[in-house]
Amino acid sequence: MKRNTKAGLALIALSLMVLGSSPALARHHWGNGGGMWQQNGSGLSAEQQATAQKIHNDFYNQTNALRQQLMSKRYEYNALLATNPPDTAKINAVAKEMESLRQSLDEQRVKRDVAMAQAGVSGDMGMGYGGCGGRGGHMGMGHW
Repeated sequence: MKRNTKAGLALIALSLMVLGSSPALARHHWGNGGGMWQQNGSGLSAEQQATAQKIHNDFYNQTNALRQQLMSKRYEYNALLATNPPDTAKINAVAKEMESLRQSLDEQRVKRDVAMAQAGVSGDMGMGYGGCGGRGGHMGMGHW
C-alpha cells in the first residue's frame, strides 16, 4: 500500500497556515483597531489629537443620558412587541419617544462635528453615534 505523502504534506501545510494566521484574526475589529484615530486621524498633530479627544469625550459625556434613555426605550419597545396582543398605541408612543431621542442625539452629533471643524480637525474621523469607528461602540446591544 503506497502512502500519499503529497496530500499529507499539503494538509500539514494548510493546518500550519490556518494556525499561524489565527493571532491576526484574534483582535477586536471595530474601528479598524485604531479607535477614533483610524485612517484620517493618523495625520493629526499631538495638539489636534488632544483637541479632538477632548471634543469626543465632551460629546460622549454630554450624550450619556440620552443614549441611556434611548436604550431603555428600546428595551421597552421590544417588551411591548412581545406582549400578546401587542398594544399598538403604546408601541407607537414609545417609537415616537425613541425618534425624539435619536433626533436629540443627532443634534448633539452635529454640534460635535461643528466643534471638530472649528478646531481644524478632519471632519470624517470615522466616529458614529457612540464615537467609536462609526459603529456606535458605546451604544450597547444592537449598536444602533
